[in-house]
Amino acid sequence: MTLHRLCSGFAAALLLVAVAGFASANEKAEPDPAKSQYWEPIRTMMFGDREILDGKDVVRVYLALRAADAATVPVAVKAQIDQTPERYIKRIYLIVERNPSPTAGVFHFTPESGRAQVETRLRFEDFSHVRAVAETSDGKLYMDSRWVKAAGGCSAPSGKFQVPAALMGKMKFRFDDDVKFNEPNLVQVNIRHPNESGLAMDFDASRVPQFVRSVAVTYDGKPVMNAEVDFSLSDNPTFRFWFVPRQAGELRVEVEDTHDRRYVQTVPIKEGTVLTGG
Repeated sequence: MTLHRLCSGFAAALLLVAVAGFASANEKAEPDPAKSQYWEPIRTMMFGDREILDGKDVVRVYLALRAADAATVPVAVKAQIDQTPERYIKRIYLIVERNPSPTAGVFHFTPESGRAQVETRLRFEDFSHVRAVAETSDGKLYMDSRWVKAAGGCSAPSGKFQVPAALMGKMKFRFDDDVKFNEPNLVQVNIRHPNESGLAMDFDASRVPQFVRSVAVTYDGKPVMNAEVDFSLSDNPTFRFWFVPRQAGELRVEVEDTHDRRYVQTVPIKEGTVLTGG
């Protein structure tokens, strides 16, 4: 089932929850994630009756408990296990329960990813649990969650998010250190894109929502990280992830948005490569 079909299904399921109204004053305190009325419809739609285990030894979510800007909240999801051919994290679901589109992204990894980790920035429409569900190569599911106090990010005015047409889809790469062969290397990719959902208070009805819906990363032709994402990600999406170069090659990032526009950027890699910008 694709991410966007899942989102359509969520709309119907979450309507039942909305009858009770949005969060009451009591819900503004940190609630028990196991008792969330928002989680069960999402869980059922995405995972059916599959068992979801405690993820503390497999995957962790890191973000600030209170955000200064609900339209751009940094989040990191980090694996607690190594990516080996025998056992690895093949998929991470990143979920913001109370957003209009709860599934912010589904991220796919391989042993060549080095480490299953993704860092990005989220929008929050209301105080919410953020959940990361990791699916390992043996088919088991593990979950970690955090409660975040941030609201109004999905409906915030869109004016500051505009991207000139000439810059749309442009990417910048940043490596934190010199690239080393045969070990995990951390890279950040910044993508110029407004990621407009149409929910902003000042969104012109004559405009059509546009946001990044997929990101595919390869190295030397082999998959590193693929992601199906949505407008729960902030404008100008950014991703930090790991890859393992075995030899000199090309790091390639292909982005597709909801207007079927494709943007591709590549970086030639050799041992010792270091970039601090695009």
